[in-house]
Amino acid sequence: MALQIINEIPGVDIQIYTDGSKNEENQSGSGIYIKTPREVKKIQLRNPDNCSMFRSELLVIEAGLEAILNENNYGAVWILSDSRSSIQHLKDWNNVGDRTFISILKLLRHIGVEHKVHLQWIPFHVDIYGNEVADDLAKQGTAEPLCSNPSLTFDEIYSIRKNKDLKTWRVPPPHDWYKRSNPGGSIGVACDRADQTALSRFVSGHLRSCSLATVTKFFRSAQSVE
Repeated sequence: MALQIINEIPGVDIQIYTDGSKNEENQSGSGIYIKTPREVKKIQLRNPDNCSMFRSELLVIEAGLEAILNENNYGAVWILSDSRSSIQHLKDWNNVGDRTFISILKLLRHIGVEHKVHLQWIPFHVDIYGNEVADDLAKQGTAEPLCSNPSLTFDEIYSIRKNKDLKTWRVPPPHDWYKRSNPGGSIGVACDRADQTALSRFVSGHLRSCSLATVTKFFRSAQSVE
């Protein structure tokens, strides 16, 4: 169905193929292939580090719309993306309010005054020329220098913090100051049960000789006896 729609797009319309990419170093890029009635434009961009793939897809759509603002004498505009989630996100414009989407919405309203704008999902890796070019440009965009470092979204900050916490928990705690038989092993004390209980209470602070003041336990001062 999508391939048939692409083949039936009139030559006077503008086609904007967008794609995002992320490498192993968590660097993301965007690629844009624009076909106008008079020329072809190829754009590759570097996105902020730790940028999610979903946000990369929105950033590339924003950049594609900005690239055609000075175009004239054309028919409709076709935004062709293999990201189904970004297309659905844009169609549900009543329930979103992030900064990138608001910018896209303003661009769509500006262009939509004189031209129809179509949002069309296309399958990826099915030899659609514009999509393949956009994919290559997005991969090249990850190697571009980072011109600026825009603020991250709440979801991206949460994801970064969660990944760091998971990596921390997966690493066994170091116990370099005593001999252990395996990573994460506990201290072994050769003593009877009563002594173990006394040591545990001493370490945890659960002693009768301790008093609680301002949420801090302290030992009573012992009076000297002469």
